[in-house]
Amino acid sequence: MIVASIIIINFNTAPLTIQAIKSIEKHVISLENFEIIIVDNSSENSDYLELKNSIDKIKNLNLTLLKSKFNLGFGGGNTLGVQYANSEYYVFMNSDVILKEDCITTMIEFLNKNKHTSIVGCQAVNENNEKFKGFDYGLSLKSEIFSNSLLQFINKKKYPSRIVNSNEPMVVDAVAGSLFTCVATDFVKIGGFDTNMFLYYEEKDLAFRVKNYLKKQVVLIPKAQYIHLKGKSTKTSQSLYNELKISQFYSIQKNLGFIKYSFFYILHLFIFLIKSPFSKKNRGYLFLLLSGISTAKSIKNKQIKL
Repeated sequence: MIVASIIIINFNTAPLTIQAIKSIEKHVISLENFEIIIVDNSSENSDYLELKNSIDKIKNLNLTLLKSKFNLGFGGGNTLGVQYANSEYYVFMNSDVILKEDCITTMIEFLNKNKHTSIVGCQAVNENNEKFKGFDYGLSLKSEIFSNSLLQFINKKKYPSRIVNSNEPMVVDAVAGSLFTCVATDFVKIGGFDTNMFLYYEEKDLAFRVKNYLKKQVVLIPKAQYIHLKGKSTKTSQSLYNELKISQFYSIQKNLGFIKYSFFYILHLFIFLIKSPFSKKNRGYLFLLLSGISTAKSIKNKQIKL
């Protein structure tokens, strides 16, 4: 019986994806209860062939490799994987993640015992075992406008430090998208990832809907840790910075409404009119704001295969 489907997106990261698979093979107990679905997001042919050749040599895992004809982004790629999944739980795992223990089974066991919880995440660390921020604050104007330190100063109870020192499971607003598990039926009930977003905010948007529409919890298990080679699967650029802002604005408009969205837009326009002379990145963002920030400007709609 397949208990969980582990879905990994590959986009020109074959060596990292293979490394992630090998860490699953090494650490996950009862591998017969898992299927691994790899979605290739229209990588270069050489990268895809490297991935396929490596996967063909793995015999002791239930592995499926899907190849998309174009880049579907994070939400779209994972949604394609879900179409082929047949299990109680979906585990979404970045290609630049390395398991250091069986945190996947830990997440599933927690969900089995806590039926009021829908999404569970673990603690990401870097190669030096230093912790990344373990969770995210909920989608609101406050959390999108103010810095973490200011939010913590305003209300430390509502906005605790995102660097978690406790080992106890804690209810949070959203967990990191690099590795988390979701109850399959809940994921389907709320329509899964919003594929209008190409990159960024997908897991925050998903958690918002789980909490507000299903009235179920999102939980972080800090004791269970994994290595995240942050930035290895996605290179920074002006277009990716713009993509982050496109997803942010879309998520605010969709979930918080027109009035809050309008306030957020005007505030950002004012801020970046001041900031734009001092940074090329900020000038690019100001141009995006002035030309109309929307999902129509997403990388998703600018793909040209050579």
